[in-house]
Amino acid sequence: MRNGSGQVYIVDDEYDYRFLVEQVFMRFLPQYTVRFFTSGDDLLGHVLSQTTQDEYLGNDFPGLILLDMHMPGQNGLQTLQEVRQHKVWKQIPIVMMSNVSSQQERDSCYVAGVNSFLIKPIGLNQLLETMEAVCKYWLQLNQAPSPDL
Repeated sequence: MRNGSGQVYIVDDEYDYRFLVEQVFMRFLPQYTVRFFTSGDDLLGHVLSQTTQDEYLGNDFPGLILLDMHMPGQNGLQTLQEVRQHKVWKQIPIVMMSNVSSQQERDSCYVAGVNSFLIKPIGLNQLLETMEAVCKYWLQLNQAPSPDL
């Protein structure tokens, strides 16, 4: 797994979506550890509390962040921009997810450093297929850059 971490951070304000994702990981993808954040502000508070790589325990370091685009408060783009400002968090793959998006929103996310932009799947089977593919690619197949970049 990338950086030895099978931990996935999921940032989404919708309770029902978080619950469904949690069920998918518990039942079908138990090899990954999932940590949920209910908002961009929630994630940023966590990121800011971990200022240097030396202070961060390797087993808690996420290998992937799945970030909802449309949230109250800090939206996904604003959260992405702030996360990318921190050296420790710069190399973590971030996949933006949304029910709907404009080309301008997608382009803005890529300019800000998102690794991928996906439409949220509808239904359990599609959600499982998407989560399985995203995790396999980013946590197992992708060859990550050196943390020194």
